[in-house]
Amino acid sequence: KNNNNKTANNNKANSNKANNNNNKASNKSNNKKKSSKCTKACLSGLKSLFYLLLVIVFCTHGLLPVFFWTFPEISNFVIFSNRLKWTVFANLSDPHSFGLDYTRNFFLQSKRNIKLGAWHILPDNLRSKGKDFSDNDFEKSLQKSGAPIVMYMHGNSGSRACSHRVKLYHRLSQMNYHIITFDYRGFGESTGIPFEDGVVEDSLFVYNWIRSKVSPDTPIILWGHSLGTGIATRLAKILCDGGMPPSALVLESPFNNILEASANLPPFSLYRPFRPLSYMILSSVERCGTEFASDQNIKDVTSPILILHAEDDGLIPIKLAMKLYMAGMESRPKTSGQLQLVPFDKSFGYGHKHLHSAPNFASVVKSFVESST
Repeated sequence: KNNNNKTANNNKANSNKANNNNNKASNKSNNKKKSSKCTKACLSGLKSLFYLLLVIVFCTHGLLPVFFWTFPEISNFVIFSNRLKWTVFANLSDPHSFGLDYTRNFFLQSKRNIKLGAWHILPDNLRSKGKDFSDNDFEKSLQKSGAPIVMYMHGNSGSRACSHRVKLYHRLSQMNYHIITFDYRGFGESTGIPFEDGVVEDSLFVYNWIRSKVSPDTPIILWGHSLGTGIATRLAKILCDGGMPPSALVLESPFNNILEASANLPPFSLYRPFRPLSYMILSSVERCGTEFASDQNIKDVTSPILILHAEDDGLIPIKLAMKLYMAGMESRPKTSGQLQLVPFDKSFGYGHKHLHSAPNFASVVKSFVESST
């Protein structure tokens, strides 16, 4: 009887083990199925999200040229980018806060009631420690010193206070030049809306103001950087056409015309692989009325010209500076002043806006100015 009970118990235990094993196997199978379903659902969700993003990118990428084509004036906002204010909370009326001592902040009111914010930075050799310079002292220094005056025209976005611009002012001041720098209409504290004729008009107004404060033999050098080279070159053409050529023209990181320059700038450059879209977006640049055709304007500039450009400029390729140089060499009058192109090796990494860091920067500029004025 005991043996029979043991046998029955053993059979029962074995049966329970078998059932447990079957249940575990069933649970594992169910878990695998659930896991497989979850994985498939996740993959399906990610795939849908990916397709949705593709559609959004495609629509955005495709619609942008349509907007530019329909509203070509949008191109002006991109070209000038005056809404991009890198010094949002800065007080431009306080040059000292930007590390500029012996600097006067002032405003000019143009004939069209445009207010232009400007700075006058003294040459190093006219600075007297411990002396407070009045506005009258600054203007007298322009009249009496006879030192060359650099009228600086900055590039797009920001203001006259951007850090790379301030660093350039320091270098030029160390070379004992006066610097007059200003913001075009719509930039910094200057009023108005920028467009090509307007910013050139602002620049001519500033030039005439400087000329009215100095003796006729005081050298005034027009200096433009990036977009400012288009403004400076057109201003130089206007002055030469009027029989009042500037003493010299310095073009830092220039382009030949705004159409070819735009093809290398975002967002325009994004569409280069897509010819129909590229055509739509670049034609808006032509139709917006902004040309900055420096390769045409340089033909009438008889003043000495110095072109400075870095080989590693990723924003405006040096090939555009070469085109501008060739346009000048081929078409300027034979009686014109010298035309130099000085490239800076890409190994130095100066890029688009740090040529002032070059060890030979001062010697190149000084040599050019001394031979031109």
